[in-house]
Amino acid sequence: MDGNKDDALKCLRIGKDALASGDRARAAKFFSKAGRLDPTLSIDDLMAETEKESSSSDQAAGNANGPASKESKLRHRAATAAGSSSSSSSSATYTEEQVTMVRQINKKKDYYEILGVEKSCSVEDVRKAYRKLSLKVHPDKNQAPGAEEAFKAVSKSFQCLSNEESRKKYDVTGSEDPVFERRAPRRHGGGGGVYNGYYEDFDPDEIFRQFFYGGMSPAATQFRTFNFGGGMGARTGGDNGSGFNVRALIQLLPVLVILLFSFLPSSDPVYSLSRSYPYEHRYTTERGVNFYVKSSARFEQEYPVDSRNRMVLEGNVERDYVSLLSQNCRFEVQRMQWGFVRDTPHCEMLKQFQSGASSAA
Repeated sequence: MDGNKDDALKCLRIGKDALASGDRARAAKFFSKAGRLDPTLSIDDLMAETEKESSSSDQAAGNANGPASKESKLRHRAATAAGSSSSSSSSATYTEEQVTMVRQINKKKDYYEILGVEKSCSVEDVRKAYRKLSLKVHPDKNQAPGAEEAFKAVSKSFQCLSNEESRKKYDVTGSEDPVFERRAPRRHGGGGGVYNGYYEDFDPDEIFRQFFYGGMSPAATQFRTFNFGGGMGARTGGDNGSGFNVRALIQLLPVLVILLFSFLPSSDPVYSLSRSYPYEHRYTTERGVNFYVKSSARFEQEYPVDSRNRMVLEGNVERDYVSLLSQNCRFEVQRMQWGFVRDTPHCEMLKQFQSGASSAA
């Protein structure tokens, strides 16, 4: 969360600079971004100031033109009301075509009909249909009523029909069943309900990311370096082995693993770019990048101020920070190309950080 607060403060600083230079639209954009990153941040006064300056500039322009007639005043009031209503609903604009598409998808229950493919279609046909529909009904791009349900329906259909086993089960079950509302009965000794070859607890956004980005999501602020350990656990023998000696070895294996780990050196990362247990002690590099360590006393002892080790570590921190911003920037540019977002705050932060580095050099 502290990582988000740091980003929120940087967006807040960019917004203040834009407000000071007279760019109210840019200032409002970054103030809004700061509020989303850190809801506890007080930005109401700043947003009111941008609106106040906007209204004062309009009033000054009106006074410069002299006293307006009654007709011009009424026209100005109508334009103001239309502008306020459009600004309040700007985040929920949609076209009639989008509404029609969402309604058509939500009316259908059959997976093949939802994707618009034949039952004899190939997996590639299913993928093409999902690529086309998911971009059209994604809630970030289509804000028509029911778009989220349509996006889930498209994702469910793709998840089922793109898997050979689940598709066979679905074809045997029949397409006339209301597959969305009915919950599958639990089997004896089984876990959660499974219907037509997939689990009900699914994430349509995760399916979308896996399809378009190969599982890549915006980089989280919990970015740690020097993490060369982990992933090492007990390996148990196969169940096909027989004999008393094999079973005894399997029973002793956890003890052997514990003994092995007791002799291995610690491979925990030295620092983290976000605050999370046990990384709770904050430090800041010369260029203003925050990072966290586990033990303040041990860190000061191993990395004294102005020492070579401290300079090397802070350099690694800043490189990791730039890598984090670059990854988020690439992700935002892709989303902007598809029309999901209109601004790229991480790209702005990266540019500002790099410009500060060049000026310092």
